[in-house]
Amino acid sequence: MREEKQYHAEKKNHTKILLAVLAGLAIILIAAAAFIFVSGKMKEKNYSEAVLSAEKYLAANNYEDAVIQYKKAISVNPKEEDAYLALADVYVEQEEISKAKAILRKGQRETSSFKIKRKLEDLNGQSLVAVMNGDQEKEELTVDLKTASQNIAWNTSFLQKIIDYRFEDYKDQFGFVKSTKMDEDGYLEIEHNGLGAVCFYRNTETNKEIVDVSRKTPTEKGMPEKISLHSLGTLFRNFEGGASLQRLQMLFGEKVTPKTEDGRYFVETKTSDCIFRFETDANGNIVSAGGWNEIILLNANAQRDTTGHISGVVIDAVSGDGVPQAVLTFQPAKKENKEKAVKTDAQGVFSADLEPDIYTILIEADNYIEEEYIFEIEEGRNYSGEQFSISPKLKKGTARIVLEWNAEPQDLDSYLMGSTDDGKEVSVNFRQKEAKSGGDVIAALDLDDTDGYGPETTTIYNLNGVYQFQVADFRRTGTMKENGATVKVYLPGKEPVTITIDPGADVKDIWIVCEIDHGELNVINKAPQSDEFTNSNK
Repeated sequence: MREEKQYHAEKKNHTKILLAVLAGLAIILIAAAAFIFVSGKMKEKNYSEAVLSAEKYLAANNYEDAVIQYKKAISVNPKEEDAYLALADVYVEQEEISKAKAILRKGQRETSSFKIKRKLEDLNGQSLVAVMNGDQEKEELTVDLKTASQNIAWNTSFLQKIIDYRFEDYKDQFGFVKSTKMDEDGYLEIEHNGLGAVCFYRNTETNKEIVDVSRKTPTEKGMPEKISLHSLGTLFRNFEGGASLQRLQMLFGEKVTPKTEDGRYFVETKTSDCIFRFETDANGNIVSAGGWNEIILLNANAQRDTTGHISGVVIDAVSGDGVPQAVLTFQPAKKENKEKAVKTDAQGVFSADLEPDIYTILIEADNYIEEEYIFEIEEGRNYSGEQFSISPKLKKGTARIVLEWNAEPQDLDSYLMGSTDDGKEVSVNFRQKEAKSGGDVIAALDLDDTDGYGPETTTIYNLNGVYQFQVADFRRTGTMKENGATVKVYLPGKEPVTITIDPGADVKDIWIVCEIDHGELNVINKAPQSDEFTNSNK
């Protein structure tokens, strides 16, 4: 009996010890988890604070301290792309291109970021490769001018913006001023954080309200007289680092010959709004994306007092080209205001003067699906650089998804995922723009936009399957719901369906929009359970 009691007592003690050990382990695990969580939060906080400090130094033109803060952000979190991109911009501004390339190469190794890769290619001129020759570094042309930029076209949407934008518009669209200086010709040179270009402002004899000289800043309504781009890829679509004189003449619609001035060759073409000048070789070929260029804005600061003026461009949702001869009919809500119709020009550009009202805009063009937009004209306001997209008529058995948004977030991306009835997995996005089975295209990303507004267009050619469509914010700003986005779904024989973000959905960086099941639309409109990016979804 005594032995049995002793056995039970020992067993009880062993149980107590085991429970104590388990409790200790639990406390250690909880503490470790808490430490990891807090460390992660502190890491995120320190990174954000360093980037914010750098941006403040930039706004004050203090590049030295901005560089220090961006480097600090990179050391805190080397897997985030934003600090690499911003630091490279600072180096470019200081004309330290080799440093910019070095930090981008480091960023690409650490993050595998497509944006960093694209910026690095842009700095390399997209057509130039550095070749070491002894102690000297030289640039050697690798692009074949016979085949390069075969489908070169104007970026009509961007062009319309620079024709119409005032300083206030540039700030809204392209962010804060990161650089400002007065040049020897009396121009105030302005660079915005989100625009790879220099804008040149100055007062004239007839208009002294373009630049606030005392504050060394353009006035809100001031417009730049000219613009110089860091890369011609901003102005041209399908630009591959170079373009032959023959391709340029086809683009310009006229014969041009190279001119020479200040030791450089260039070609020139003119429209009613702009004079374009692009540096070339002696034969008139563009051989670098980053060559000298200038765009002179002929109508800047002229006739800008008319209120109720709207101008913009109608673009093809698939190609991104301006749509010529499209008819826009402005139908007012108020009976006392008259309906007005205007046509786009050869580049898809339109303008109209309207009374303050809320308008239904009907847009029609041959071989396009009729589109309808709602637009408000407020009293005392003009509207410039507006963009409306219209979709070509669908071929039998196809569907189309068009994503549009506002100036922010800057880069939303379309993702189509699913499978066909015969088991073919489908994944279409900016990394993989086509999904094929044999020689047949199942689905394709027709148009990828990276600088706000869209459109970004996906076409499904095989409806014998189930596909899910999602939208992701490339820069992970967490502001998609706040800023808004719209998806239009076009299905054969049906009216287009417009989907906007559900106000009740906790959408941050990823939006699950809809499913297309054998040609039938199921609207999902929600956030994912986890908003974290992984290698598979970004």
